[in-house]
Amino acid sequence: MKLIYFRRGVWPIAHKVLLQEAQGWLNESINTIAIPFTFFLAFGLGLKGYIAEVEGVSYMAFLTPGLITMTILLEAYRTGAWGLWMDRWHQKMLDEYRIKPIHTTDIIMGEILGGFMVALIKGAIVAAILLLFSPVVIRWDALPLYFLLVFPGCIFFTCVGSMVGTSFPKPDHIAQSQTIFITPLLYLGGLFFPITALPGWIGPVIQWLPTTAAFEGGRDILLNHHIEWRYLLVIWAFALFSFVGATWFFREKLSE
Repeated sequence: MKLIYFRRGVWPIAHKVLLQEAQGWLNESINTIAIPFTFFLAFGLGLKGYIAEVEGVSYMAFLTPGLITMTILLEAYRTGAWGLWMDRWHQKMLDEYRIKPIHTTDIIMGEILGGFMVALIKGAIVAAILLLFSPVVIRWDALPLYFLLVFPGCIFFTCVGSMVGTSFPKPDHIAQSQTIFITPLLYLGGLFFPITALPGWIGPVIQWLPTTAAFEGGRDILLNHHIEWRYLLVIWAFALFSFVGATWFFREKLSE
């Protein structure tokens, strides 16, 4: 009975997320590619003549895994934020959730599962394009370990996005929250430069960011098939905390 309930509660939500993303998939794919490919051209090609190596690899090899991971995390956040915004403020799905026998945990888990699948698909598209232009040798046998790292990252960003989308009735508030919260997390987490380049007073804080774990850990996995286990502990801790917080938050919204 528990398994049947789980399937009934989680998969329809995840399927709904996939259907929403399937609408206008060509425009969505172009929008997804635009940001990482622009960064790749501006920083990877533009600075490769000025930056010889970073941590023993070329700057393009340093940058490319980070851009792939950035795409996955951003898409997880965007799917959670806009999906829940559509559910609450546009399609009024929260009213249906109130009358259907579905648990709030299943709703959040469905959003996470759907967001993770969407993020992986779009991350794969970006990876295929970037690897055409970048002389980076990816350790494909390391993908299972990489998924073990990015999945909790997707949980964290989807949960944060779901709370944002449920809270703000105006769509421009979602863009503002991304600028204020998500963008600093991405830029300070070692996407464009090693965190060792930061001043000593801020370094200890940056080391414990979930994006630092995702970028530094993901880069080590894809290039070297190795990861510091503290990165996995950090990102799974953020994932668990955000899941509990998002479930409680969504339950409160359903009871309003």
